[in-house]
Amino acid sequence: MRTKVFFLATALVASISAGFADNYPEAMYVIGDATPAEWNSDNVIRMENVSEGVFEYTADFNEGRFRFVTTYDFAPGYGPKDATTVVSDNENETYLELATGDYELEYRQGYTDPDKSFKVTTAGRYKCRVDLTGTTPKVTISDGTGLENQYAEHPVAIYAIGDATTAGWTIENAIELAETSWNSGIYKATLKLAPQKELKFMQTRKWNNHMYVSTQSGTTINAEGDFDVKYTTSGDEDWKWVFNLEEKNYDLTVDLNTMKLTIATPEIVKPEQLYLVGPAIGGENDWSFHDDQIFVKTDDGIYTWTGDLKQGELKFFADKDYSAVAYGATSDKTPLQEGDLDVMLLGDGTDYKFNVTSEQAGNHTLTLNLNTMKLNVVRNGGTTTNLSINENLDWKIDGNRISCTGADRIEVLAINGMCINSCNNDQLDISNLHKGMYIAILHKNNQKSIHKFIVH
Repeated sequence: MRTKVFFLATALVASISAGFADNYPEAMYVIGDATPAEWNSDNVIRMENVSEGVFEYTADFNEGRFRFVTTYDFAPGYGPKDATTVVSDNENETYLELATGDYELEYRQGYTDPDKSFKVTTAGRYKCRVDLTGTTPKVTISDGTGLENQYAEHPVAIYAIGDATTAGWTIENAIELAETSWNSGIYKATLKLAPQKELKFMQTRKWNNHMYVSTQSGTTINAEGDFDVKYTTSGDEDWKWVFNLEEKNYDLTVDLNTMKLTIATPEIVKPEQLYLVGPAIGGENDWSFHDDQIFVKTDDGIYTWTGDLKQGELKFFADKDYSAVAYGATSDKTPLQEGDLDVMLLGDGTDYKFNVTSEQAGNHTLTLNLNTMKLNVVRNGGTTTNLSINENLDWKIDGNRISCTGADRIEVLAINGMCINSCNNDQLDISNLHKGMYIAILHKNNQKSIHKFIVH
């Protein structure tokens, strides 16, 4: 009976180990009194991520102990599997004397798991290469004499906190500003900020007084631009900025090389096409990209789409990537009503979608104008099969009339995307149009064709 239980447990451990194989940590750190980090989890030193699942650290080591962790904490992390020498009569804490060579590592998930470390008995310069990509994690220790330092001087991310942000003062909700590249010291994000409220940045998502703050108390942000930043670990220097601009999304950049905070209005990206994404397009719980559901560019910053919308939410991506620039409503679940609706560039804390109700479901023409940040909505009627693009539909302008033999519907849009005339047959009177450029959308047998024309 014991043998059967043993093999079952072994299989379970193997399964758990395999689960980590393709889920590599974002970062790896060294901690311990053999390093400058000492045993302070707020001062862990980030290793260089040389490839996915592989991390390297080259530096001088003092006599003492060290191990590896994956965050600003004592666990999770890794230590030498074969560490057996007990530290200070604590049987849960053991070490293995360091020498050059390869060592198998053991994963430590929490504080109650065995705490295993390396012990440096001869101070010197070493290179550690942690490799998690094999069947078992391992570290290779080699002589680092003559090699340059290999570790990051800056954190992997910093976190915006404060009632000026959508995170409020809940540290677990602090908003990440991602590093632009490894050890760049530059961090960026798009955040919604509210006026007459406070803002600062933390090194981690925990209250540990490792902060990036203003250089003096009571600094107000009354205009976009650059602001001086101070790094502090002192609660007496908890100097927050007071944000005093209008409530909207802003691009925030924190540069730890120049110690500057930059606040700017986000640049509007005008791609060649945009993807319509959400259950209103793909069905319930479908947030995947569909190559046949895209806005077609009709002019600089102006896009149009005609098709069926289901009940559900909807937003727009500038690329086939969830990290790409996205556009949506100015408040969450804004009803997709006919007419002109406000559009905004989405960011952290402002993932606002348009919402199609069951009554609004049906065939629509949407025109997105990124110059005016407006979405024009025209409901064409009940659902149809998906329309395909056919730029070769036979059509013509004859005097004051657009005709397309056999067309089901013809629409004329102003260059800003607003629908100004339409019909549900194959001829449309345009005698009321003033001089200028317009867009004609022709629908025929579940196909559509989009053309520009000029009235002289």
